Amino acid sequence: MTKQLETSLRARLRMDTHLAHERLDEEVSRFDLTTPYGFLCFLSMQSSAFQTLSALEVSAQTSTIIRDLSERAARDLRHFGSSSQKPAATIEPVHPLAIEYAVAGSRLGSRLLKKRWQSATDPQVLQASAYFSAPSYIKMWTSFCETTAAMPAAGPLADQIVRDADRIFHMYRECARAPLLKKGAIHA
Repeated sequence: MTKQLETSLRARLRMDTHLAHERLDEEVSRFDLTTPYGFLCFLSMQSSAFQTLSALEVSAQTSTIIRDLSERAARDLRHFGSSSQKPAATIEPVHPLAIEYAVAGSRLGSRLLKKRWQSATDPQVLQASAYFSAPSYIKMWTSFCETTAAMPAAGPLADQIVRDADRIFHMYRECARAPLLKKGAIHA
């Protein structure tokens, strides 16, 4: 729902996707990144989501970042003796800016998750470092913010991008739920 005070698509995305983003954060926060199985579930979620997003139309920059993060997650999955995950969710085509919002924004959230992962004492977990050693890709986030700050908060295009961003968050939640949560997979 568009609020009167929203002046840009950027502001509207922050406001209107807050609940979906919060629910996704709750799902991801349940993974105990300090245990092999918890970290494996997290990596499986990432791999599955990136597989899903890689099949959609995105900018060249976004495609490069998705490919890099997907390969890093796959490398860490192989470290645990697991293979890259097939998509656990499907999604209809979405606007490329909605994908940029989710992918670039996830890099910001990865900073907090990286701190949790770094607190692991299990050497196997710490040796699986490809995903969390990825660049921040802050230029993508900055570019996204500049682009959407200049776009109107209302109208058919804005409505589509917000709706699509919500759908992406929902897809990520499905990917987070896909692994069977065994003992040690979730953080209490």
